[in-house]
Amino acid sequence: MRITGVLIAVVPLAFGLVRAGSTGSDFRYLWVALVSSIAAGVMVVLARRAGNQEAGVAARSAPAVFAAAGAAGIAAFGFGAGSAPAVLMVAFGFAVCSGVGLTLAAPPRGG
Repeated sequence: MRITGVLIAVVPLAFGLVRAGSTGSDFRYLWVALVSSIAAGVMVVLARRAGNQEAGVAARSAPAVFAAAGAAGIAAFGFGAGSAPAVLMVAFGFAVCSGVGLTLAAPPRGG
C-alpha cells in the first residue's frame, strides 16, 4: 500500500514538472502541487497523531483532501489563475491525489 500511496501522491508533482518542462517558464502547477502536498502531509501527520488508524482510508484521508484542496485553490489564485472552474478542477484533482496518496503512504502508527 505504501508504494501505491507514493505513486498516487507524486501525480500532481509529475503533472507540474511536465507542465514546467513543456512551457519552459510556467511553474504555477508545480507550486500548486507542492502546496497541496504540504497541506495534505500536515493533515496526515495530525490524523496519525490523533490515533485514528481504525477508520478506513476514505475517512482518514478526507481532512487531508479538504485541506489540500483549500490550500491549492488559494495558491492557484495567488499565482494569478483567473478561472474559478479551472482552479476548482485542478485543486480538487491535486488534493485527492495528495490526500489519498499520502494517507496510504503513511506508515501505521508505531510502525
